[in-house]
Amino acid sequence: MIMSRLGLSFGWRDKSLAGIVDCVRIAEGAGLESVWIPEAWGRDAFLTLTTIANATQRIKLATGIINAYSRSPAAIAMAISTLEELSNGRAILGIGSSGALVIERWHGLHFQQPFTRLRESITIIRQILAGEQVNLQGKIFQVSSFRLAVQPPTRKIPIYLAAMGLKMLRLAGEIADGVLLYLEPLSKMREAIAEIQKGAEKAKRPAGSVDVAAFLPTFVSEQPEQAKQVVARVIAYYVGGMGVYYHRKLSEVGFKAEADKIQAAWFRGDRATATSEVTQALVDSVAITGTPAQCRSKIQEFRKAGVSLPILSFSVDNQQAAQVVGESIRALASD
Repeated sequence: MIMSRLGLSFGWRDKSLAGIVDCVRIAEGAGLESVWIPEAWGRDAFLTLTTIANATQRIKLATGIINAYSRSPAAIAMAISTLEELSNGRAILGIGSSGALVIERWHGLHFQQPFTRLRESITIIRQILAGEQVNLQGKIFQVSSFRLAVQPPTRKIPIYLAAMGLKMLRLAGEIADGVLLYLEPLSKMREAIAEIQKGAEKAKRPAGSVDVAAFLPTFVSEQPEQAKQVVARVIAYYVGGMGVYYHRKLSEVGFKAEADKIQAAWFRGDRATATSEVTQALVDSVAITGTPAQCRSKIQEFRKAGVSLPILSFSVDNQQAAQVVGESIRALASD
């Protein structure tokens, strides 16, 4: 049986749907706690999770993550409530703001007031899921007399907030059941968790009331260079290709030289060089790579730093997905 509390996630454009289901079945059999399905410009997260729900019995089913702009809070509440019903109580809502690149260029919406939007969205979603009639006249949303027309969920569906930066970390501490971190360096993890606690204290919530989950790019291999290369491609994509967000983040936590070189190469269209500029130190700080023993050791380091739910994030192609993920999970299944 797998070590305590592990989640599983995939790259947003990886694998066939059948391949994803195969991977999740393996994860469920190994005892993993949850699967987190991203949504960017590939598959719909709720439909993918519905497919997984019909093929599994126990593993928890999480959006990991959806954005708070392309659906209304009411639409999100209805979708997660439906997933909760058809999965017999296994749903988790992971939500975040995304960024201007996705929201404006691809959804054609204005990326404005993300903190206010998330606060109001979560307020509305919670009220709907509790079976309440929603009447909220906010800065973003004006909702009147909305109530689910079906039986609301019988339990409180956990809501996890994707957070990057002090303000969002504190907001997660105030209003979320859990926080989702990504590319958060191991050396800075305790500082990030301290900011979450500040938000919790502001809302007069007890210590430890916010579950700390972290997406960790993962590749298990007896060949360290191969493992590093796979994860470096993922890091290079986020630092070079996802606007200013991850470049700024890593620059602020001690990796400015690497972030600058990655971004410069990416902007030139030189993906290979951008990947090569991802140093071993950067990989070791934010990812899980190497032999099974090395990966198990690194997972424990993240746990000791305060991550209560490590989420192993795999990025492999369609042909290799089930085999690679399955072998990796089995390799990590014993201490």
